[in-house]
Amino acid sequence: MRSVPSHPVALRLAAVGLALAAALAGSVASAPLTVAAPAEAAAAVPPALAGLKVVLTNDDSARGLDAGFGTDGKGLYELRRALCNAGADVLVVAPWAQQSGAGARMTSPGFSPINITVQAVTPPAAYAGDCGAASTGGAVFGVCVAAAPCTSTSPSASPADAVNVALSRFAATYWSEGPDVVLSGTNFGQNVGSTLNHSGTVGAIVTAHEYGVPALAFSAEVPRDLAQIPNVPFAATANFAVRLLGALVKRDALKGDLVLNVNHPFVGAGETIGRAVRADVGHSNDIGLSFIDDVPATGGTYRLTVGAPAPETRRNADTTALARNDIPITALDGDWGTSMPIQIALLVASLR
Repeated sequence: MRSVPSHPVALRLAAVGLALAAALAGSVASAPLTVAAPAEAAAAVPPALAGLKVVLTNDDSARGLDAGFGTDGKGLYELRRALCNAGADVLVVAPWAQQSGAGARMTSPGFSPINITVQAVTPPAAYAGDCGAASTGGAVFGVCVAAAPCTSTSPSASPADAVNVALSRFAATYWSEGPDVVLSGTNFGQNVGSTLNHSGTVGAIVTAHEYGVPALAFSAEVPRDLAQIPNVPFAATANFAVRLLGALVKRDALKGDLVLNVNHPFVGAGETIGRAVRADVGHSNDIGLSFIDDVPATGGTYRLTVGAPAPETRRNADTTALARNDIPITALDGDWGTSMPIQIALLVASLR
């Protein structure tokens, strides 16, 4: 018989995995955002996330300014809608402006206090009617590093800053005991492999972990075919996020040491989505960032561009799983997921 891991986090996650196995059975692609019920039964069956207090953030900004491709917060608003439809009480506290690649960078006051403003944001028109029944009213705030008001030229707070101010002060103005969970995303673009070290989406949940609040990051893969970029799977990712979160709630698995990174694939024409899989953080940079041009010893200018990712060298890597259209779920437990608790393996098996 295989021995039970002795690390306290691994022990708890193993127990959680056993409980989740039954809750998450079924196809990952089959569950809709909402399930219609007969009128007489609707009142008796509470939504899956009823009353769950969620701080939602991202690294693509709170303002949703890009209505076309969705690079500026569309994923956040799709996730917000799905969470509220499932009964969650959602408070958005996110960077004022685009912060991709910010990692876990946090603003430092130096030798004197520095201004951090949490400013109300009006959701984009397409999402204006969402979350009205929540105790927060679906409130959305952007955070800038400036005295009020935040303007188009204000420096933005980082995702880590947004989580820091939300968990240390601001969220308590809505919930005296703070949130139940922090979600980050849905990010425009995958966060797998070595990009995790630089991801603002992941940096936000690392910061939540410092507060002992369970946290999950969700990212949607961007296709390499530029013509398909408007079809980034934000809604599908939100669908999966609600289902996963609902199972965690049902099994009382939202504990302070839970930190999960989830990536949803882009499924092209003629392709099919795979299954949720346990994965480790890969070694490859999935974006394939590279410098071009030559610069002399006296200095000069390189151009940074996106290229082909390096071959993956780690077995069971999240990069490899995403490339075959699976949904990699990675536990970040302080060593960036180099060892995976049994919880993920059991959870994944139940999602087939």
